[in-house]
Amino acid sequence: NPPSSRGRGTTARQSMQPLTAQFKNYLASQKLSPATLKNYVSDVQVFLDWLKQQLQEDIIVPANLTAAIFGNYGRWLNDAANRINPATAQRYLSSLKRFGSWLENTQLADTNPAADLTPNRIDPTIGQLLVNFQRELARQKLSASTIKNYVSDVHNYLLWANKHIKITGNNLIQL
Repeated sequence: NPPSSRGRGTTARQSMQPLTAQFKNYLASQKLSPATLKNYVSDVQVFLDWLKQQLQEDIIVPANLTAAIFGNYGRWLNDAANRINPATAQRYLSSLKRFGSWLENTQLADTNPAADLTPNRIDPTIGQLLVNFQRELARQKLSASTIKNYVSDVHNYLLWANKHIKITGNNLIQL
């Protein structure tokens, strides 16, 4: 196929395929295990679906996938209110780094927009404490808005404390 007039290294046929299909074709050529390939494509699709919802757009233009967008998604993944397991969030970020590298290598983006993604981890024990706290508040039959506010306040405190206090299993209050 001749290169498209877009001048970004993509053929006309490729530009008509959804991004995930193009990415999957690339991954298939890398001889990854079927499970790994499936996870990468699924994780990228979750990201693209999230972005479509955020932007209220049906089509995502690869050149508009910026580091800021990837960073916003990373923060969303790591927000305890979204209840995404830290290991799952880590896998999603890893998949997005691979996707960002592919965007750059295929010249769909000028640079890898996911290069700076890093997990903003809260110790999983702290995350579990938040979940347990939320369950306890629900057991007490507090209103949904009260629970949301309490959990948000505790989460924000823990984020602050995580930056200012070395939190380890040894200095957490044992319940």
